[in-house]
This record gives sequence, C-alpha cells and structure tokens, in this order.
Amino acid sequence: MLKQKGFINKDSQGQRVYSPEGDSAQLTSQGGGWGAKTGLYMFNKNIRRLTPTECERLQGFPDNWTEGISETQRYKCLGNAVSVPVVKEVFMRLFNRP
Repeated sequence: MLKQKGFINKDSQGQRVYSPEGDSAQLTSQGGGWGAKTGLYMFNKNIRRLTPTECERLQGFPDNWTEGISETQRYKCLGNAVSVPVVKEVFMRLFNRP
C-alpha cells in the first residue's frame, strides 16, 4: 500500500511525499512540481525523487535504456511506457503458459 508522508507547498500529485515502504507512486508523463513524473520519497529524513535509471528498473527495462535524450524526455518515455513484466504476464495468461 502506498503511504503518503506529507507534501511540499500544496497537496497536488507532483508535491506529495511518500514512504519508500510498500508500493511506489505511479510514473506519469505529465504534471508539475518537484516530483511531477516520479513522486517524491522520504529516505532518512531527506526527500528525493526517483532517478531515470530507477524508473527504468520499475518498468522492467534495462539500465540506461533511455540514455541519450534529456532527463525530462526520459521521464516522459518511461511514464508513457507499459511495464514489460506486466505485458509478459498478460500474454502468458492469455496463452495459458506457466
């Protein structure tokens, strides 16, 4: 379960701070604020956002899959992507394969 710890400035999606315990916030391709595309997380009383590499791992892509474009574009690509493990599982269930 996603646990919100607080927010910065106002309680909008890009300003929310989450606990690293449990699920992650969804990756989005749009939004404003410090954590617009990845959410903000509190680690050891420090607030940070996910890096593009961490987002790639969450989506099931290899590290640096989106390297070579701007960081903003990397977040947009990853926010618009479909998670590889999810697609794989859907196809496995469609074709009844273990």
